[in-house]
Amino acid sequence: MEALSPAKVIRRVRKRVEVSQEGLARLLNATKGAVQHWERGRNSPDLARLNALRQLCPAGAERKELDTLIKQTQTRLAPLPIIKTADSAKTVGTAARGPTGALGGNYIYLRRENHKLQRQAARLEALVQRRTEQLRILEGLATELQREIAKLRAGQEVAPTPVPSSEAPAKV
Repeated sequence: MEALSPAKVIRRVRKRVEVSQEGLARLLNATKGAVQHWERGRNSPDLARLNALRQLCPAGAERKELDTLIKQTQTRLAPLPIIKTADSAKTVGTAARGPTGALGGNYIYLRRENHKLQRQAARLEALVQRRTEQLRILEGLATELQREIAKLRAGQEVAPTPVPSSEAPAKV
C-alpha cells in the first residue's frame, strides 16, 4: 500500500464536499488554522477527525483515498505485533495463513488481548456498580441529615428557648 499524502486527500475531500476550510473546521470541531495546516502538510488530523470526515464524504474516489489514509493512520498508531512461535517460524517462508501460520499467530495474540480487555471491562463495570451503590447510600444519608437539620431548625423556631431557673423571674 503506497503512502498517501494526507494534505492532498483532505483538500480533495473538502472540495468534494464543497465547503470552505472554515466550514470544514466547524464540521470537524477544529479551527480554520488546523485545517490549513492539514492541507499544507504541516500536521495531520487525528483518527477521530478522519473518521468524521469520512462520514461527510460521499462515495467515490475521494472516499476510497480517505479510507486508505485512515488505514495508514491506524497502522501507524497501532501496528499489529508480529508474534513468532515455533510452528510459525517454519511456515513464515510459505506465508501460511492457518492457525499456526504467521497471520494465525497475530490472530491468537489479538484474541488474547481481546479477552484481557473484556476482563478489564467486566472489572470496571463491577467497580462502577459498587461505587454507584455507595453513592446511592451516601445520597440517602445526606437526605436524611437534611431532614433532621430541617426538623431541628423548625423545632427551634417554634418552641422558645427555655430560660434557666436561676434567671427565671420570681413569682409573686
